Amino acid sequence: MDDQLFKLQLEDGSEQLCKVVITFDTDDQSYVLYSLVDEEGNESEEISALRYELGDNGEMTNFSSLETEEEWDMVDEVLNTLIAEFGEDGNYFTISDENGEEIVCEVIHRFELEEFNKSYILYTFADQEEVGEIYAAAYIPGENGEVLDLLPIEKEEEWKQVEKEVEALSE
Repeated sequence: MDDQLFKLQLEDGSEQLCKVVITFDTDDQSYVLYSLVDEEGNESEEISALRYELGDNGEMTNFSSLETEEEWDMVDEVLNTLIAEFGEDGNYFTISDENGEEIVCEVIHRFELEEFNKSYILYTFADQEEVGEIYAAAYIPGENGEVLDLLPIEKEEEWKQVEKEVEALSE
């Protein structure tokens, strides 16, 4: 199947080529999850979402931004489901940065600490060529082991145990 591409008109009047990851409909709206494509045809790792309408010729048109937190949550759920089902063994999940941009992350290692009754992951940003900075967090796993939510590691004793796990991996 050929990649489905479309162009977005930017505020400065220029156009940005985009690749459709998936489209889906709700009762009220149609949505597209897409990635940006540069001049050389390289696709970005970052995935964004817009609402759209279908034009007379069946093409996507009248793109608009998501407006509510509920819309973003619903799109995030769709994206996480796709990653869990089609990613490499559920080892990918998304987080939002301080600007609300979605970042795809890759799980490097999962483990549990019984004394805290929690599951933990070590992860990095998936768009890096090599493993860069490694992050740690407690998490809530889904039925298939996917990451449903990240939880902060707040206790010093907890951090010490997480650091021991990291050291054991690097040996």
